[in-house]
Amino acid sequence: MKKGFYKYANELWIMDTLNKYQQELNKLLYLKNRKPEKFRFSTILLFREYQTRLFTWKKALNLDNLSMFNRDKQFHNLFIDLAPDWLEELITEQKVVEDLKSEGFDYVKFTHRHYDGFFVSMFLNWELFKDKPEIQLYSILPHPYEPVCKIFSRGGTIANIHSAFEIDRDETYRKHNNNFKLPSLNDDFLTYIDHHVTDFPNQELVNQLWEKFRRMNPNALY
Repeated sequence: MKKGFYKYANELWIMDTLNKYQQELNKLLYLKNRKPEKFRFSTILLFREYQTRLFTWKKALNLDNLSMFNRDKQFHNLFIDLAPDWLEELITEQKVVEDLKSEGFDYVKFTHRHYDGFFVSMFLNWELFKDKPEIQLYSILPHPYEPVCKIFSRGGTIANIHSAFEIDRDETYRKHNNNFKLPSLNDDFLTYIDHHVTDFPNQELVNQLWEKFRRMNPNALY
């Protein structure tokens, strides 16, 4: 009797998770019609913000060996670091890529080199499981995968090439900086940055641009 009940409850849980997954996937369908863009400095800044958030989480989890920005996908999978009992319940990268392709996403690929599908799968799983106790314990920390999802929504790409990340198809990224802070992920602010810089902006310049943008756009959503 108990065995049958637990089996039935597990089947219901799986159905509920898949339904929630489909709902979260539907929220990202707008990415299908994005237009690939040429290299922009804001894309690099978004990636640096992601790096800061990733290391913030890893430090909160008291992890070691954080002196290098590892390009292995497992290093970027915070669920492995959290090590919850439900780790095997995550929606796999391969399934996410296949489902995106069935929806008409032609730019996502399931390969070692391509990271677009991987990061989308991380974002989706975070949305699915963010209310779990293991994650809620660190609820004060920011969403780790929000910046990379923003990169895709703005037409950017992330890939692994040789010894570096390739950002926006033709720019490599080797910088190791876990302290950079992007003041806002507001699209208008990111565009404002791109219109006002001709080289990689440092933290001081980004902060100055943010203050100017805020004065000009006091009612903008940040």
